[in-house]
Order: sequence, then structure tokens, then C-alpha cells
Amino acid sequence: MGQMLRAQGLLPTLIQEKRTKRSFKSMLPLLAHVSLLEKLTFAKNLAVTLKAGLPVARALVVVTKQMSNQYFSRIIADIAHQVESGKTLSDSLAMYPKVFSPIFVNMVKVGETSGELDDTLQYLTKQIGRDYNLIRRTKGALTYPAVVVIALLIIGYIMFTFVLPKLTASFAEFDAELPVLTRGIITAVDIFSNYSLLVGIVLFLLIAGFLYWRKTPSGRLVLHRLVLVVPVIKILVKKVNLARFTIIFSGLLKSGMPIVEALTITSNTMGNVYYRQALAEASEKVKIGVDLVAVLDRYPHLFTPMVTQMIQVGEESGTMESVLGEVADFYEAEIDDTVKNLSSIIEPILVMLIGAVVGVLAVGLIMPIYNISQNI
Repeated sequence: MGQMLRAQGLLPTLIQEKRTKRSFKSMLPLLAHVSLLEKLTFAKNLAVTLKAGLPVARALVVVTKQMSNQYFSRIIADIAHQVESGKTLSDSLAMYPKVFSPIFVNMVKVGETSGELDDTLQYLTKQIGRDYNLIRRTKGALTYPAVVVIALLIIGYIMFTFVLPKLTASFAEFDAELPVLTRGIITAVDIFSNYSLLVGIVLFLLIAGFLYWRKTPSGRLVLHRLVLVVPVIKILVKKVNLARFTIIFSGLLKSGMPIVEALTITSNTMGNVYYRQALAEASEKVKIGVDLVAVLDRYPHLFTPMVTQMIQVGEESGTMESVLGEVADFYEAEIDDTVKNLSSIIEPILVMLIGAVVGVLAVGLIMPIYNISQNI
């Protein structure tokens, strides 16, 4: 570098690396989060301000002041700046893929192309609202059993660490042969009581390892396959994924998006990896002229006959989006019924689980004491 400068008649006195300014995006907090409800509020408020006649950049500035999430507010402010600089709203949103999904960006792009951005945002708000309610109902249905299982684990740890050692200590006073089950329980109690801190650390590491593993590709494949075969859970998982598929796919088609692109975007929004793979394959097959229903028929464990048959009707009649909209309404109603009945289905299972644990402890600890007292 110095020789090049001297060849031009310049004498360098100091050469140092120029540090580029960090972009706004690189300085955003890594752990910050934007909820689906906040995105729904943003889309709704932006649609209202655009409907009032404000230009996009000005509307974004107005919406920014209404955001309580400072992280999200800074993102919207940066998007407003990008739009003022000449970028389209869809391109500016695409700069934040962790916040705005492909369906959000592409729906906005369709609205910009058609010149009906406010109407498109209102329709997008409706779709996000349906998706939000779908997720909220599903999480609500699974919260109760999750809380019960966690409570059982905590109570079990306390029992084996502090309560049962006082009971098992009495067996040492008797010179008698104990049953195998009793000896197994005593061994487990001794481990918990003598190495409680180590056991707690091991349990924590196991839970942390599981939470990390479930986010890996191999973990997703195993767990997502598991939830599709577990008797009670699989019903809810299939209905949720089918509802999400029909809601999003019909919405994209109704906005005027080509079917191949709509399938690609829909596949990226699926919660279950197997539905994602099936729809990605469908997109590739439809691109070369294969009927959509012919591809989905290859996955009878994922797509019910009702979905495939209605899609076939839609393909033949040219009313795919309206037919899928009706299927989406059906599955949303089905999810409501399933969620209402889920607690009544899971409660007996939890009661039997608790009863089995109590029964094993009773047989293993109480019966030997009764037998020893009888012999005395």
C-alpha cells in the first residue's frame, strides 16, 4: 500500500485500518423480542393511519410513538427512515427477518403492487389475529398439564430428598430381608438425600441439554415426529397445523400471489417440520406441473381426506382460496372443541399417573413395615 502511494507522489505518515460504523441492526439487543400480539397491533395501527390518508413514512412515525416495546419502536423508526430514503416498505421490512415473517413481507409487497396497501394491511391484520388466537388457544390447552407435571417433579424431588429418608432410615433397625422394590426405593432415596446438590445439578443439566437439543435439526425431527404419534397430543397438533396451513395459504392466494410462491411461504410458517417439508416438496412439484392434491395425497398421516378432497374441488373449480377459507373455519371450530375437551381427557391420565407413583411407594415402603410388624 505504501509503495502504491509513493508511486503517486504521496508520502504516507500513518496507515491504520478504518473502522466502519456499526449499523443500527448490529446494535439491537440480542435477547429482545417482538410478540405476535405486538405485530398485530402494529399492522392494525398502520392500516388505520394509511386509511386516514397519511403517506407511508409519516404513518410509520406516528405508529412508532404508539409502541411500548422500545426494541420494536426502534425497528419501526429505522424502517420509517429507510422508506423516507426511497426504499419500499416491503424491502425495509425484509431487513428484519427475525421480526417480520416472509408472509408479512410478501403480503405488504402485494399491497404495494396493487396500490391497496391499507386494505392489504387490514386483511393481514385479520390473518395475524387468527394465527394469534390459534397459538394462544393451543398454549392455553397445554399449560395446565405442563404445570401439573412440573409440580409433580418438584414435589417428587422434595419427597426423595427430605421426607422419605426419615421413613427409610427405620428399615435399618430391622434385621429382615426386604423386597427388591423396597431396596430399589431405598437406594434412590439414599442417592437423593446424600447427593442432593449433585442430583439437582444433574437434573438441571439434563433439562438444559434437552431444551438445547430440541432446537437442533435432529431434535426437531424426533420431537415433531413424536407429537404426531402420541394419542392425545397428535389430534391437537394435526388440527393446529392444518388450520394454520389453510388460513395462511388461502390468504396468500386471495391476495393474488401465485400458488408456487404461496406454498413456499406457507411451508416456512408451519410449526411442525414434517408439514414444512411436505409443503416445500409440494411447491417444487407444482412448479413442474404436478397437481397439488397429488402431492398431498402422499402424506395421509399429515393431511386429512377432507383437506385433500376440498383442495381437489378448489383446483377443478378454480375457487381454491374460498374453499380453503371454509376448511380453515372448520378446523378453527374443531380446535375450540378439542381445547375444551382436552382438560377432561388429560385429567384422568394425570390422576392415573399420580396414583401409580403413590401405589409404587405404598407397596415398596408401607407393606414391608406392615409385614415386619405382623411378624413381631
